[in-house]
Amino acid sequence: MTDVIQLFHDGGPLMWPLLICSLVALAVIIERGARLRRGALIDARVVEDIQAHIEQGKAEMAVARHHSSPSLVGRILSKALDEYLNTSADIETSLVESGERGLQALNNNLSVLNVVTRVAPLLGLLGTVLGMIAGFSALELAGVGKEVLAKSIRMALITTATGLAIAIPAIIASTYFRSRVRRLTAEFEEVFIDVIKTVKAANADDSESTP
Repeated sequence: MTDVIQLFHDGGPLMWPLLICSLVALAVIIERGARLRRGALIDARVVEDIQAHIEQGKAEMAVARHHSSPSLVGRILSKALDEYLNTSADIETSLVESGERGLQALNNNLSVLNVVTRVAPLLGLLGTVLGMIAGFSALELAGVGKEVLAKSIRMALITTATGLAIAIPAIIASTYFRSRVRRLTAEFEEVFIDVIKTVKAANADDSESTP
């Protein structure tokens, strides 16, 4: 712990914004890791319950039951059904619009993580430049020993290493989360297609039963 504090001190003033970058990246990684759990987004029991209500001609009950669902898929489907039941929009249009709005939440804070991946290395590079400037400035002074030059080079290397140490895990996390968002989006689209089929089948049955 003492060595870490010493490294932080030796890295100079740019270590503070680098520390902020690391904390922001860690917070986003933890938040996205918790939010992008499949179980919290696509609850199969909720989907089955909504489809069962549609098949029974009780779509309004499904809307009332799941409009505040803890599962994202429940909220999206209930909003789409509500729009379908109360406007002239067809079920496909309602699901597309509701899905686009709801699925935007999957990308929350990923742009922040991308900013960190770009800013952290640049801050490290800036620290390197400042450290080298300080080192060469010290060389111009008469009688300056090797200690001053070594300290400046050390500061340059510490900030560079810190910037890379922050950016590399952030890049890996960002790539993973974006891949996960794509997979989840594909799963949501499959659910939407199934619900559309269920609604159309229910409408067809109603038409056949109407004299």
